[in-house]
Amino acid sequence: MSTDQFELDLERSNPTFDFLRGIRKAQASGKSLSSMMMEIFRLRRGRGRLKPDEYFMYELYDDARYTPEAKQTFLGQSNMMFDSPWTEIARDKQIMSALLQGLGLPTPETQAIVHSTRTYPGAAALRGRDDVCRFLRSEANYPIFGKPFDCACSVGTAKITGYDKAEDAVIVGDGHRIPVEKIADLVENLGRAYLFQTLMLPHDSIENLIGPCVSSVRMFVMSDENGCDLFRASWKIPASANDADNFWRAGNMLAGVDVETGKIGRTLIRTGGATEPIETHPITNVKFSEMTFPHWDQMRDVVLSAAKHLPSCHFQGWDVAMTDRGPVLVELEGDGGNPIMEQLCFDSGLLNERYLAIIDRIAEREKEGQADRRKRGRQEFKQSIVSLASAKPSADASPAADEQETVELHDVAELQETAQLQEVAEPKAAEVESETKPAPIVVPGSPGGLQSGANTSVH
Repeated sequence: MSTDQFELDLERSNPTFDFLRGIRKAQASGKSLSSMMMEIFRLRRGRGRLKPDEYFMYELYDDARYTPEAKQTFLGQSNMMFDSPWTEIARDKQIMSALLQGLGLPTPETQAIVHSTRTYPGAAALRGRDDVCRFLRSEANYPIFGKPFDCACSVGTAKITGYDKAEDAVIVGDGHRIPVEKIADLVENLGRAYLFQTLMLPHDSIENLIGPCVSSVRMFVMSDENGCDLFRASWKIPASANDADNFWRAGNMLAGVDVETGKIGRTLIRTGGATEPIETHPITNVKFSEMTFPHWDQMRDVVLSAAKHLPSCHFQGWDVAMTDRGPVLVELEGDGGNPIMEQLCFDSGLLNERYLAIIDRIAEREKEGQADRRKRGRQEFKQSIVSLASAKPSADASPAADEQETVELHDVAELQETAQLQEVAEPKAAEVESETKPAPIVVPGSPGGLQSGANTSVH
């Protein structure tokens, strides 16, 4: 990887696909433009909220491959349906690694962390570019892999195999040499925290299938009151020229995996603006149809062991690699991640009965939570009124002041009755402000009295 490639990686995001190419392929299959437009419109209005480019990316115009019901199960990338608090937690690779290590689960070894204040057990704390230079020159145990720990999609990653003292440069994956100062500048310009980890090496059985590169499997787990289950799995296979296995990189491949047997199914290769089926690995010439992922049961067991510790994370997208030291949990997508991983190589999408039941239950709990918060607000309001009614005058108050400052209990009762009516009516969350205009309330101990406002807010 050259310096230019490293800088380019910092700007990459999710893949885009050639829209017009998809239309041409659809028309070549015999699908009319009018029927495609009607189908695109229906899927856009469905629960999956698919966009037109996704329709062509998944080739949903292929009526021989997809039933009408199967087409409705595909989930759009911009329609994750709910906000998971685990998304941000899982994005912080330092936090997730510490959590998983505390549970005795395998994670990559971190040698150094670049951050102004944070640390990591057993890792060097690099506070700035000078520390980064020192680490790369004299402290790193090569080979290493660098990546931001608060970013996804392998943006800003670097495979560094060694240090050339004569040129004061690090040697990156493809043999290029990049000056240490340049690497330090690039890391600093990321504007986010960075990790240097020991480079993982592939298991011998994996190397025999796809060559000497580390790859990971995206395992999609659903978690609810019935437990955790592995629903989908896709093997992210890197091309030899790429340091990372993310499918948006041209030349990388994605293969569907049978979650029960580990058998490899439909496999696609990422081209410049589309995807194409591929039958054999371009380097080893092994046929994908004859592959079974090595040690699959061990891979699945590690993922499910981790998943059960996160019961409130309902959709979990685990990236797990089979390395020379066994399965390693590389990272987690706290909302399941980009649905391309779980849909592109399969004949149906994510929106099965269980997925939708989880979504509906989340929405139901949110409504119940809003109702509980309104109810507690009304109860607290009534308790406050009762406290006002039962308040005693101060010991040093004169009899005349006592008589003047006595609470008018009938006014308090009127306020209580208003609150009870509001509770029966169950107002909407946005209409919690009462329109009742209670009479003034005179509070003992306040010479001037405390007068209620025109409206009483109930929260």
